[in-house]
Parts: sequence; structure tokens; C-alpha cells
Amino acid sequence: MKSKILSVFIGLLVLCWTLPARSQLGDTLQPPLSVKQIMNALITPSSATIWGAYQLETEAEWLEIENAALTVIAAGSLLAGWAAGSEDQAWAAEADWQSYNSQMMAAARLVITAVGQKDEAALSSAGNDALYPPCESCHQQYQAR
Repeated sequence: MKSKILSVFIGLLVLCWTLPARSQLGDTLQPPLSVKQIMNALITPSSATIWGAYQLETEAEWLEIENAALTVIAAGSLLAGWAAGSEDQAWAAEADWQSYNSQMMAAARLVITAVGQKDEAALSSAGNDALYPPCESCHQQYQAR
């Protein structure tokens, strides 16, 4: 699972680095992925990895959690930059949606801090108290659309 997440993450990074800047292409540039695709391929498995983290004993286990948090941040950045031009444009431009996305990325940064300190209590708090609320709130408000 972690190699699949890392492969998708690297693929998205390559895609973002190789595409010309939106300003160079004008309004003709379409997002390479929909919000649903980004959620299903990146955010859902990565957040599940974070929420399932406990009794971490090895460097590899901590690294898996850090990579999951990095994936959430990268995916959130994609959502912030690409969703506005997609079929999801109307609600992705809403302040609530943008706030949930920002909160999600901030929570992932807290996860990275907890990993750096190898602090499972801080990791649990980052996942449960900081990451879960914006995810759940966003799903309640937007998933049915």
C-alpha cells in the first residue's frame, strides 16, 4: 500500500513539475485529475494511514506516516490549485471548501512535526483533533453534491 501511495505521489509531482504554469497556457489548461480522483487516490489512503498509526516501533513505520502526511499536503496543494478549473469549480471556489482544505494541510504539517519528535500522543492529536474534523465537515457539506 505504501509503495502505491508513494508511486502516485511521485507521479503527481512529476506531472506538476512538467506542466507549464497555468498563466502560460491561459484558461485552456484543464486539471489532470478531478477532486474525487485526488481524494480517492491520495487523501483517503494517506489519511487512513495517519489515523491507523499507533505503537510505531521502527523508522520505516514513522517514515510511512511522514510520507502519508506529505501526500496529504501535496494532494491538498493540487486541490487548491487545480480544482478551480475542474468540473468541481463552483464549490471548490467556496470559502468553506478552501478552509477545510487549508485545515487539512495544516493538520498534516502537525503530523510531520509529531513524526519528527516521535511523539505518538502528538500524532494521535494531530490525526484525531486536527485532521479528522475538517475532513468530516467537508464530507458532510460536499460529498453528496
